[in-house]
Amino acid sequence: MDNQKNHTADAEKLLAQMGSRTIPDAHKATASKAAVRAHWQQAVQQNKQQKQRPYVWAVAASIMLMASFIIINLNPVSDNSNTDMLASVTSFSGDVQWQQANGDWQALQTNDAIHAGNVIKTSDNSFLTITLTDASEIRVAANSEIMTLPKVIELRTGQLYHDTDESITASPLIIQTSQGTVEHIGTRYLVSSQPDEVKVAVRSGQVKMTTDTQGQTEQVLSSNQLAVLNANKDTVISHISSYDDLWDWTFMAQADFDLSNRSLYDFVQWYAHQAGLVVDWQNTESASKRVRLQGNIKNMSQEQAIKTVFYSTQYDYAIADGVLQISHQ
Repeated sequence: MDNQKNHTADAEKLLAQMGSRTIPDAHKATASKAAVRAHWQQAVQQNKQQKQRPYVWAVAASIMLMASFIIINLNPVSDNSNTDMLASVTSFSGDVQWQQANGDWQALQTNDAIHAGNVIKTSDNSFLTITLTDASEIRVAANSEIMTLPKVIELRTGQLYHDTDESITASPLIIQTSQGTVEHIGTRYLVSSQPDEVKVAVRSGQVKMTTDTQGQTEQVLSSNQLAVLNANKDTVISHISSYDDLWDWTFMAQADFDLSNRSLYDFVQWYAHQAGLVVDWQNTESASKRVRLQGNIKNMSQEQAIKTVFYSTQYDYAIADGVLQISHQ
């Protein structure tokens, strides 16, 4: 019973203390509420920013990825920079000029890459050899001008020679002239274009010639045939030997044959092919493989080159009716 009285007294005492606590005035209450509201708003804003931060980073990453994609496309890797190359310069002599994308004429350099739309011209006593992407070879005579296009070479003036013998699979190629077109069928041939006349000579193989007469006319030319087309679109076909004087300039225009440590046999085989000759070894073939050569025959004519090489050996040669005869001194 006494314990109940004590508990009641303590409760009444506590209530009395609570009733006597200080009550804040209206100004202080308003200020306190404002401070609490500001703290709450700040906490909410921080929480919202934390939730948005992954989204912001995702957007930023997307922007950076897009920028990288644009930069890559504006600056393609170098491995693909020459995908439109049609040919490369193998060798040349004299003054050879070229024009890129209607720019200024400039001097051609060895190993320059030839692209679509390039114009190349040779001057007096100048020659040029370019290698196409299929490994076939185009030689350009002096005082000639060509324009390179995909699968087409426009021969504006002068002469060119196409040799596909070094190509495993020669790609289609059309030579465009003022009188019509010439398309090879695996061969060695020459095209000469002048204002009033076009000549097509086949050294080996075949070409298809298309002329613009009254409707297109197609004709296949074979080895040792020469077609002459005049301004009236008349065509005259005749025989031409593989060693005719018409081919002489092609020897000087070709890439240099390096004699260093090559055998006499190697030279004779190469020379006969380039000059359109047949070799009669006269029992010297085996021995000629042991004869080593040195020196240089760059820019020499056919006659100068063979004289220079045989002068340093114990062998003689003679050329008659397309046959190159080799004999021992």
